[in-house]
Amino acid sequence: MTGEALPTEFNNDTIVDGYDLVFDQGDKLNSSLYLCTPRGGDATDALRLLASLRAADLWSDDLEKRVADDQRQAYKDELEFIEARAFRTDGGHVAVARFNHPKFPSDEGRWRAWVDCIGEAYERVR
Repeated sequence: MTGEALPTEFNNDTIVDGYDLVFDQGDKLNSSLYLCTPRGGDATDALRLLASLRAADLWSDDLEKRVADDQRQAYKDELEFIEARAFRTDGGHVAVARFNHPKFPSDEGRWRAWVDCIGEAYERVR
């Protein structure tokens, strides 16, 4: 696999520190679900996956939001890591991550739909 190597395990630190995080603020079913690309890398794969999620009605038409660098510590402190999956892409890999937050719990059904949708286009590697 080209691009950034996968971490040996996923957790709050590896996701929040090692990836650029994008989320959908326009669909409450996507609360605390994140599309993750290796930090500072090419966002092309993420944009393709975002388009796939939108085409499947799994992401709103609202402009996606990115977690800013100065917000990373707060995200690590406030989010409870649930699980993450990684997929091989042309540029290396992307991950999707599921967290819970006291005000924004994640939806298990939507999470499964994300993983299934992305898995139709890309090979799951973790």
